[in-house]
Amino acid sequence: MKQKLVMLSLCAAAFSQLHAQEKFTIKGKMAGWKGNTKIFLEYRDGGDGTKDSTIARNGVFELKGSVANPTRATLLAAPMKDDGPMTIEKYMNRDLQEFFLEKGTITVKGAKIKKAIITGGSTQKDLALLQQQLKPLEDKMRPLSEKMQKLKTEKERDELFPQLRAIRLEMNKVEEKFYEDHPDSYVSLDMLESRSAMIDVETFEPQFNHLSDRLRSSAAGKELAERLSIARKSAVGRTAADFTQNNTEGKPFTLSSLRGKYVLLDFWASWCGPCRAENPNVLKAYNRMKGKNFEIVGVSLDDKLANWKKAIADDGLPWIHVSDLKGWKNDVAIEYGVKAVPQNLLIDPNGVIIAKDLRGEELAQKLESLIK
Repeated sequence: MKQKLVMLSLCAAAFSQLHAQEKFTIKGKMAGWKGNTKIFLEYRDGGDGTKDSTIARNGVFELKGSVANPTRATLLAAPMKDDGPMTIEKYMNRDLQEFFLEKGTITVKGAKIKKAIITGGSTQKDLALLQQQLKPLEDKMRPLSEKMQKLKTEKERDELFPQLRAIRLEMNKVEEKFYEDHPDSYVSLDMLESRSAMIDVETFEPQFNHLSDRLRSSAAGKELAERLSIARKSAVGRTAADFTQNNTEGKPFTLSSLRGKYVLLDFWASWCGPCRAENPNVLKAYNRMKGKNFEIVGVSLDDKLANWKKAIADDGLPWIHVSDLKGWKNDVAIEYGVKAVPQNLLIDPNGVIIAKDLRGEELAQKLESLIK
């Protein structure tokens, strides 16, 4: 009898999960297309990445599937034959568009995928509204971004950067207003999810709480709640979690052994371009603080010892380095909720986190204000 009850429960769970999946159909009709073109669809359903493809014949194609909830997806058109290695120019000019995949029929019409009109459910309608609100700012941003890519000197790029930053801040305001006005839209949930790689608890928590009960109870909402819970443990004002991990020679190092010093806990990896670009700034701050009550502990998200050691040598990083060589599954990174690198935390002599994600000259200035 007990076994039958277990089997019935499993069947009910399977039926519930199946029932939760909602079917979709994508119908494309592209103007002016001749012959055959490969169409690719990529999206995430729950935690799993899904890929599908079909052939557009004279611009007409159809894709079918199912999703549990509205989810961001990418539709891409590509030639049937490989036209050589991928270049930066080819990558930037790919014919693709992001949209929201959800139950029902989704139509794609236009001469190019990137400029096609995509219509479907209510979430796609919300996305179209947000895109409409952002378009004037994106039109201002585009020529500046193209100019930035062509500039050859750091001085020229530094002079242009404030203009780009000012536009980006205006775009942030538009997004935040949309978020405030649409707490029950999966577009709002997606925006919050995209900002969850580096969580500032003080700003992120109110934003998360602003979401509707429906979205907070979704699979993605529950995952964000878990990330927020982890982030609270490493928020400014909390005691840094102690850990032990091996250095480059395989010898264990324990964070609490530096109690009594200011410590910069720096998460990075040899394969991370922004990390390597930031390393000279970290080195500059380290050299200015050398011999004072300060140390840096680099936690690497590498998975190959040789690459890790070579990056340390090439960048000339003389501080403490540790890793368990598990890549993104590094135990310390998981403990601290690290989902993106570079990230850092500044810890005071009592082991309390006093600042996060200090960059460039800001890092050196903060250290000089604390350490005399």
